[in-house]
Amino acid sequence: MVFSSTIFIFWFLPLALLFYYTVQHKFRNTVLLLFSFLFYAWGGFEMLSIVLVSIISNYFTGLLLRDSKTELKSKIILCGGIIVNLSFLLYYKYANFFVDNYNNILGHESIVIDKILLPLGISFYTFHGISYIIDIYRKDTAPQSNPFDLALYFSFFPQLIAGPIVRYKDVHYQLKERKIDLELFTEGIKRFILGLGKKVLLANMVGRIPTMVFAMKEQELNAYWSWLAIVAATVQVYLDFSGYSDMAIGLAKMFGFQFKENFNYPFIAKSMKDFWTRWHISLSSWFRDYVYIPLGGNKKGIFRTYFNLIFVFLLTGFWHGASWSYVLFGLFHGVLVMLEKIGFGRLLEKLPRALTSIYVFFVVACGIIFFSIDNLDQIIWFSKSLLHFKTPDTHHHINLYLTTEWFIMLFVGLIFCFPTAEFLMEKIKQASIRKGVEIAFILSVFILSISELANTNYNPFIYFRF
Repeated sequence: MVFSSTIFIFWFLPLALLFYYTVQHKFRNTVLLLFSFLFYAWGGFEMLSIVLVSIISNYFTGLLLRDSKTELKSKIILCGGIIVNLSFLLYYKYANFFVDNYNNILGHESIVIDKILLPLGISFYTFHGISYIIDIYRKDTAPQSNPFDLALYFSFFPQLIAGPIVRYKDVHYQLKERKIDLELFTEGIKRFILGLGKKVLLANMVGRIPTMVFAMKEQELNAYWSWLAIVAATVQVYLDFSGYSDMAIGLAKMFGFQFKENFNYPFIAKSMKDFWTRWHISLSSWFRDYVYIPLGGNKKGIFRTYFNLIFVFLLTGFWHGASWSYVLFGLFHGVLVMLEKIGFGRLLEKLPRALTSIYVFFVVACGIIFFSIDNLDQIIWFSKSLLHFKTPDTHHHINLYLTTEWFIMLFVGLIFCFPTAEFLMEKIKQASIRKGVEIAFILSVFILSISELANTNYNPFIYFRF
């Protein structure tokens, strides 16, 4: 079940809200926990059992860290807790990858394992667990003594399968006391609908272009199709993931929770370093605080700084998926940030914001190849096709599907990668009839989104692999 599905919008969410707001205050966390378990169990009870084991493991690790009397014992407990968290991730997400590569090196199947099903959102709740016990070790937060409240933190359905990565220390007080009023609820509905529109009306429509082009054969590709595909894929990934983050933040508001923002218009960034402070903020800040800084950050000399930087970006890439293409994705971005740190960043600072935005979008679009294609041979010949300026085949079957409507939606999607929506909403607020205009706009987005969901089966979930 995903947020952009009719079963969630018309069945699951209304029932969750109905029970939540009709029970007594002391039972509201219980309602949320039960609905969160139901939401995740929709994909299979085996997946739910993995989440439960993770919750239990981190709960007792937190209590052991609280009761530890020595620094050495605390470090041992912390390392044990991190290993347990990572063991789930390594097995379910990366075991097939490691075994396949080991067999490829040997040239035969030395190890044979059944295909392991990837639990939805395992990368997100694994990072929740690691940050939870590290913050307890650092004395940044106290362990949760109520196992049901901790279970709600881990399994709260708005952020369980697609983030953002919410840190326990940022929401622990909201598990007991949170503001619930009509204004926040209304704000949540608007945020959810706008995120739904981003996902369904823009990302899904734009996403059809790269889906078709990436399926083309090597001899059919040329620069026209290839550049069109990576531009569309870049727009799709941003609108899809930021749309899901908007929906998650909106859902949380409906239940009285306040999540931090996860995107801040990354394509207006002045550099790739700035880009990563605006793109998937909860992930980049997580790696900064729990990997980069503990490794020494930029405090141990220039070469150690570059090593730490590249290492963190390699991990970031590998976090996205069990494929060498994602390792290259991380390395690509890491090298760009390192080059900016060496001196290229000073040049970018002198350029107008418009030019730096073009630069950022261009290099992100080039890097999206590694994100969208997991076959290394295909990555190579697709990259070559970016420079293959032959005349496009106007009789190719893809022309039958890529209609003017799709190119219009690509243009609209590209516009909404920038603060266009914020500008429009600000103009609406300044208008004398702003309430009516705003309500009409939100309702229009909702109706169009539902109509699109009813009329098409194309509703990809890009972040399922995480």
